[in-house]
Amino acid sequence: MGAINGLFRAQYDVLRANGHSPSEAFNETVEEATQSLIPLIGAKGMDWMYANCSVTAQRGALDWHQKFYDSSLPVFKDLYESVRNGSETKRALDKNSQADYRESLEVELKEIRESEIWRAGETVRGLRPENNKK
Repeated sequence: MGAINGLFRAQYDVLRANGHSPSEAFNETVEEATQSLIPLIGAKGMDWMYANCSVTAQRGALDWHQKFYDSSLPVFKDLYESVRNGSETKRALDKNSQADYRESLEVELKEIRESEIWRAGETVRGLRPENNKK
């Protein structure tokens, strides 16, 4: 979830910095990924997605994929090493053992929940047809 949230936030922030509205930026990041891309990749595969999208989407995905891979690989290696050497487990247990863990967790979750991207998401999700049945 951390990787996905990080990618969503980065793309959203770039779009907002370039004049896109909150709802447009959310639609181009989270909504497109969760409502279109990920379900289709799960059902049909990545090769099918490449073969069945616009040339603009094909070229963007093909031409930028390696840069995304190269930039995220070291992060995943660090994460894997922290799991392998036990430091990730130790950190989680230490955090969970704190008497105020639930309160400090709520502060972290509130920061996410109240961030612009997820406030925009709440509005956009409310506009989905399945959420507007009368």
